[in-house]
Amino acid sequence: MSFLLETSGFSPQTLALDETLFHTANGYIGVRANFEEGEPEGAKGVRGTYLNAFYDTHPIIHPEKLYGFPETGEKILNVSDVQIIRVRVDGEYLSLNSSNTMDFHRCLDMRKGLSCRDFIWKSRSGKKVRIEVKRLASFTRPEVFAIDYSLSALDPVEIRLESSVKGDVGNYYDPSDPRVSGHEFTALEVVDTSFSGNTISMTSRTKATGAYLWVQVDHSFRMRLSDINLSDPGPSEMSQDKGVARLSWNITMSPGDSFTLEKKAVFCDSLRHRDGFKYVKKVSDEISGLQFADLTREQEIYLEGFWMESGIGIEGDDHILKGLRFNLFHLLQSASGNPVASIPAKGLSGEGYEGHYFWDTEIYMLPFFLYTRPEIARNLLQYRYTILPEARRHARDLGHAKGAAYPWRTIAGRECSAYYPSGSAQYHINADIAYAVWRYWEATDDVDFILQYGAEILFETARIWLEIGNFSGSAFHINTVTGPDEYTCLVNNNYYTNRMAQKNLKTAIEIFELLKRSYPAVLSELGDRINLGKDEVGNWTKAAHAMVLPYDAELDMNPQDDSFLQKPVWDFKGTPEDKYPLLLHYHHMTLSRFQVCKQADTVLAYILLGGEGRESTLRNSFKYYESITTHDSSLSYAAFSILAAQLGDPDKAYEYFAETAALDLDDSHKNTRDGIHVANMGGAWLATVWGFGGFRPAGPIPSFSPRLPSKWKTLSFRIHYRASSIEVQAARDKVRLNLRVGPPIDVEVYGSRYRLESELIVSVDRA
Repeated sequence: MSFLLETSGFSPQTLALDETLFHTANGYIGVRANFEEGEPEGAKGVRGTYLNAFYDTHPIIHPEKLYGFPETGEKILNVSDVQIIRVRVDGEYLSLNSSNTMDFHRCLDMRKGLSCRDFIWKSRSGKKVRIEVKRLASFTRPEVFAIDYSLSALDPVEIRLESSVKGDVGNYYDPSDPRVSGHEFTALEVVDTSFSGNTISMTSRTKATGAYLWVQVDHSFRMRLSDINLSDPGPSEMSQDKGVARLSWNITMSPGDSFTLEKKAVFCDSLRHRDGFKYVKKVSDEISGLQFADLTREQEIYLEGFWMESGIGIEGDDHILKGLRFNLFHLLQSASGNPVASIPAKGLSGEGYEGHYFWDTEIYMLPFFLYTRPEIARNLLQYRYTILPEARRHARDLGHAKGAAYPWRTIAGRECSAYYPSGSAQYHINADIAYAVWRYWEATDDVDFILQYGAEILFETARIWLEIGNFSGSAFHINTVTGPDEYTCLVNNNYYTNRMAQKNLKTAIEIFELLKRSYPAVLSELGDRINLGKDEVGNWTKAAHAMVLPYDAELDMNPQDDSFLQKPVWDFKGTPEDKYPLLLHYHHMTLSRFQVCKQADTVLAYILLGGEGRESTLRNSFKYYESITTHDSSLSYAAFSILAAQLGDPDKAYEYFAETAALDLDDSHKNTRDGIHVANMGGAWLATVWGFGGFRPAGPIPSFSPRLPSKWKTLSFRIHYRASSIEVQAARDKVRLNLRVGPPIDVEVYGSRYRLESELIVSVDRA
C-alpha cells in the first residue's frame, strides 16, 4: 500500500538510515526511530529528540577573524530522551542483534501517523517474547509524544521493566562531514527532577542562552496476566543518577500473558511559554484520561483531512506514488505551526545542518503549503518577520546603511554561516523571501498580512539591492555575490540573483503603490518607522528597469554570471564516480574556476519567474546547463524536471523526477542517515504539480497545462487558490477540474479561460 513504508529483517548497517525514515514528528517535536531497548552491539545509530527552534549558542572560531565575521553560532539541541524502555528477561537485557531477533518488522503508517515495530526475541536460555511498539507525535496536541510498548510472553519468564528519562544528552557530530556538526556539543543541563507515582518530571536549562525545557512523562499499563486483566503491575521503584530518572517494575509472566506500557511525554520550552512547568502539567492533565488508541484516532482524523486537501494520486507508478506520499507526510511532520520557528533543512529527523533554516524553505517547501494549507505558509513567513530585527543588524555588520540582510543559515536570526563566500554572499535569500511574500499575497489576497508583515519585509529587502548594487552608465549591476550554485562563488551579475532582485524591487514598488492608494495611514506609519526616504522608491524603479541580466547572443542563452562562459568546462569524463559530491573532494577555489554547477541556478530562475522572451533561449540554456550540472545538491533535480516538462518533454522530465521523488526512500545521496532532505521533498511536489500538472499561479487566475509522462495514466491533485479548492484530474485525453470548496473561480486550461462553478472537462488536443 502506498501509504505504508515497511521493512523486514534487522540490519545493523542500516540502523541510522531507518532511524531517519521511520522517525515521528509534528512540526514541534521530532523523535528519531531509535530502539527503546538501546543501540544494538556493533550498530551505529544517532539517538535524538528535537524541538523545533530550541537551540543553544556556541562561539564560532575563526583562526583569521576579520571585521563582520559571525561570532556566535546556533545549534538545535538533542533534548531529553524519553524513548528509553529497557527489558530484562530472566535477568538478561533484551538487546537486538541478528542472532537473537526473529520476524523483525518496521512500518510507517502515513494514514494513522504511527511508526511501528515488532519482533520476536530469544534469550540465551531459549526463552522467547514478542515485542510490539507503536509511537506517535501528535498533530493535534503538538507538545505530546507517546509510545505504546507491548510485550507478550511465549515462554514462562520473569520480566524486569525499566522506563527512563535521560536529560544528560549531547549532539551528534562528525568532523569529516561539513553537512553535520564537526565538534562535540553538550549544552543541556538538568536542574530539577521529581517523581509522583508513575510520573517523571524533569527541568533542564541550556548552558549559554539560559532557555528552559520542561518534560513530564506519565506511565500507565494495560495487562493480561493468567487470564486476569489488570491496570497496574504493582508499585514502581524510583531511582535517579547522572541526569537519568528511572521507574522500574517486576512482572512474572506465563505463556500467553501480555502487558502494554503507555508512555506519554509532554514537552515545553521557554521560547513558547513563560511558565512551562505549569503548561506541561496542564497538557498532561488534559491527556491523562486518554489511551494511546484515543491519540491514534485523533491522528487518523487529522490525517484524513490532510490527505484530502493535500494528497496526490498517480495511476501507473506505485513506487513513485509511495515516494511522493512519503515526502508529503514528512513535509507535514517538519512544518512548524508557530511563527517562532520554520522548517529545518533536515526537518526534525536528524542533526544535519545543525537544525538551521535556509532559503530553500521559501523556494522549495513553502509552495506546497501555500497551495494546500495556506495557514502554514503564513506562519512560515511570519517567522521571517520575527527575525527581521536580526536581519537589519546583520545588514549593518555587512556595512549596509539601510535595509535588512537575512542570514544564510540561522535558527533565531543570527548569521550562523562562518564561510561567507557560500554563506552571507548569497544575498538572493532576501529576494527568495520577498518572492514567497509575493506568491502568498497573490494566492491568498491576504491584505492583512501585507499590512502587518509583508510590506515591511518587502521594503527592507528591496533596500539591500541599492546598497550592494550600482549603476554603471544606464545599467544596474550587482557584484560580488553567490547564486544558488555554490560551486561558483563571489561573481558579478549572477543571473538568478539579479532576476529575483528585480522581482523583489518590482513587488516592493507595487505594494508601495497599493498602500499609497488604499492605506495611506499604514504607509505613513511604516515609512516613519523604517525612515523610508522620499527618493528610495524612485531608485527602486530605476534599478529594476536597468537590471543587468546576462545574455549571450551567439549561444542564445543566459550565462550564469558575467564571467561564467570565460572559464573552461570541468573534466567530467575524467572525474571518477567516487569523487562526487565534488565539494567533499576538491578545493572550493578549484571548483570556482570551472564551468561546473552543483545545482540548478539559471534554470531555477526560469522556473520561478518564467523566461524573458524567446522559448529558444530557455531550450538552449536548459541544454547547456544540463551538460555541466552535477546535481550534487538534492535541490537540483526538481528544477530540471519542471523545465523539461514545461519545454514539452515529460519523459525527460520524468528521468529527473525519478531521482527526486524517492531520493530518501532509495538513499540515493547516501546521507539520509543524517536526516531527510525536506527541500527536495517540496521540490518533488513542485515537479509533480508545476511540472507534470502544469499549474501556474497568475494573479487571481490559476492556470493548468498538464503534461503526463508516458508511464502515467492519470495524475490528480488539489490546489487551494484564493478562497477556492480545486481538484485536478489529468488524463491523456482530458483534464477534469472540480470545485470542491469555495466560490466559483476563473481558471485557464491550456491557455483558454473558463469559469469553474462546479465541474469543468477540457479535451486534450493531441495534434
